[in-house]
Amino acid sequence: MIISNDEVIDNPLTYLAGDNFSLKEICAELGVDSIWPMVYALRHFVKSYKDKYYFSFKKSKSDEEIIDYVKATYKYIRLIFEKFKPDIVIAANFVSLPHIMINLYGLKHNVPMFGVMNSMTSGYYIFVNDYLGSRGDFHNRIDELNLQSKESPNQQKAKKYIGEFRENFKQPNQGTYYTPENKSWIEKLKHELLPYREILRWYLKKRTNFVKNIGISIDYRPPRIVLRDHYCEKHYRKYMENLDYYPLEKLGKFVYFPLQFQPETVIDTVSPYFSNQIETARLVAMSLPDDYTLVVKEHPAMIGVRSPSYIEKLIRTVNVKMIDYRIPSETILRKTDLVVNAGGTILSEAAMYKKPVIQLGNMGTTLKLPNVFKHTDLTTLTKKIKEVLAINLNTEEYERKLENYVTAAFDTGFGFNYVAAWERGKGDMEELWRIYKKELEKNFLNKCF
Repeated sequence: MIISNDEVIDNPLTYLAGDNFSLKEICAELGVDSIWPMVYALRHFVKSYKDKYYFSFKKSKSDEEIIDYVKATYKYIRLIFEKFKPDIVIAANFVSLPHIMINLYGLKHNVPMFGVMNSMTSGYYIFVNDYLGSRGDFHNRIDELNLQSKESPNQQKAKKYIGEFRENFKQPNQGTYYTPENKSWIEKLKHELLPYREILRWYLKKRTNFVKNIGISIDYRPPRIVLRDHYCEKHYRKYMENLDYYPLEKLGKFVYFPLQFQPETVIDTVSPYFSNQIETARLVAMSLPDDYTLVVKEHPAMIGVRSPSYIEKLIRTVNVKMIDYRIPSETILRKTDLVVNAGGTILSEAAMYKKPVIQLGNMGTTLKLPNVFKHTDLTTLTKKIKEVLAINLNTEEYERKLENYVTAAFDTGFGFNYVAAWERGKGDMEELWRIYKKELEKNFLNKCF
């Protein structure tokens, strides 16, 4: 059975062919109260690439068109489960509305699904069984180790990893993004000529990655959009390089709120209620007790991508200070008293330095860290901050649980450059298949017994 999601996006009413489902019916089948939080995973519907680089926060489709697509997606999900009858569902990762809906529908019908997520231990990825990253062998292994019902030969390896991290900060696994620093003049020239090469290909080759109902997107850029993006990127980067940042050395007591890459899974799919990072920063800054101020730093992959107007709004928010994006995370983490964020690698990095974290979002992997405390009610955040700041993390129990977290990543995860394979098709793809094959066999075994 082959279903083209692009064709469904292009004309959901044609695919529905007169069939109709209420959102109430869909919510009941998925086991949720509302479809709208997961709709925010539809970046080309709820945002607009046509209006602005890098995405405008204005929706590109009407609510009616979004609802039609949700209904059409639900229709083909039912078709898959009723006609094809899968035993297991595989996802490269959990990033979009169909992934979420298939995952939830499968849970209701006892059909397991697995996808890949970052374990937050450098170089290791894990398989998880839901889009929030809250279930899977990794989580079960942590629970076993914390209960001291299991031992692992990787315990010493985990202790070594933590020790090495504290001595020499380990950079997280990142996607590819352009940074002109330390680039040769030839590399810089190639970057300058890249948009013109892309425009030439536009005229010489057949257009691909085109979905009529979406139109202009990051994957389908007419020449004028290519030039817009290139020169906006240059302007945005220059703005960030020359910005008058608040000096880190002048700061007293502060809470750290690093910005996340956006659009992206952690912020838009897993934490949709906190996807407006400007407003979240304002509310957190407003909730800080005593003499604390909120420190914000731009994500390195967003340099040249986030617009100056966005940054300006943050800088001019009460009790918010923006520091230079070139300051190492290690330096900031050693100075801060607390991190507040939706999720991401910063939470595990903070764990290495025994810094408490208040997690606003629903990312399940990071909730297994011993320094992470979930809190979603921003009206009571001040009280929660005081409670968390009073917790002593400098204990043997904390260290044991941190070691168990890293051990579980080594026990159940796999060391493979998944980002390179996903973005550029690089790496030993046969090895990746062997990794998937092992996971498939284990899932079939679990389903049988």
